[in-house]
Amino acid sequence: MGYRWRIGSAWDRPWVRRGLQATLQESFPEQSNWDHLEETLDRLFDPPRTPCWWILKEETAEPVGCVWAGISTDQATHRRVAYVFLLWVDPAHRRQGLGRALMQQVERWGSQQQLAAITLQVYRHNQAALNFYRQAHFTVQGYWLYKPLGPAAASQEPEDYEVL
Repeated sequence: MGYRWRIGSAWDRPWVRRGLQATLQESFPEQSNWDHLEETLDRLFDPPRTPCWWILKEETAEPVGCVWAGISTDQATHRRVAYVFLLWVDPAHRRQGLGRALMQQVERWGSQQQLAAITLQVYRHNQAALNFYRQAHFTVQGYWLYKPLGPAAASQEPEDYEVL
């Protein structure tokens, strides 16, 4: 209660960028330059091909949540799948079912598009997101591995793998 839906459009690009930056800033608070997000949006943000949906606060029409998705191909099965680029809920509006409602919108859209599944990426240190997705019946399909290159790479110790 107190919220309403809105389908996104190309005019929402600045808001989507803010959502991307906000979610990344939570995971990487030491980083301050997010200019590279413009390139990501240039390549991928293309409503309605990559739709986004908004939850707005009823009295102010202020965006308090967004999900942005597209279509990808599962490399193991070669089936078309939905890929979630962004799920953002303003911290002041979390734990009210808004994230669940946004993901249900992706499920409806994915079913209408006859997609086989929903995929997304979560940083392993983001326990709140991992718990949210586990409760939404997502399972780990693989691991996204990262190895830095250059002088800084030589000084880093390898990390043990953790089972999620």
